[in-house]
Amino acid sequence: MSMNVPARIFVVEDHAYMKEMLREFLSLEDDLEVCDTADSGEAALQHLDEVSPDFVLVDLSLPGVSGIDLIASVKTRHPELPCAILSGHGERRYAEQAIAAGAQGYVLKGDPDELPKAIRLMMKGERYVSKALQY
Repeated sequence: MSMNVPARIFVVEDHAYMKEMLREFLSLEDDLEVCDTADSGEAALQHLDEVSPDFVLVDLSLPGVSGIDLIASVKTRHPELPCAILSGHGERRYAEQAIAAGAQGYVLKGDPDELPKAIRLMMKGERYVSKALQY
């Protein structure tokens, strides 16, 4: 990927405020941009193909289809597309379920500086789990 084309991040988040914060925050990074957002798993699956993102960032708690189920569906259709959970839930079992569903990582909300670094690592194929959840 050339340096001047930002990676396209598709954000699936049902809270409008959080969604806008993520959009603004990630757009500050030269190499990242939010290409689109969805506020439910169903909407995300409908838009996924036309958006053609490089990375999908999914809130754990979504109305309807859970974030973990959404990732499983995305990975079925696009096995090579990296996805990660962004969550306020710090229980390790959620991270384990997310990884089992095919997530590249699990990032806790609360440390904004962590997210861009985590996304870059996961886009290189590395697995990323917030420090608070590591063994």
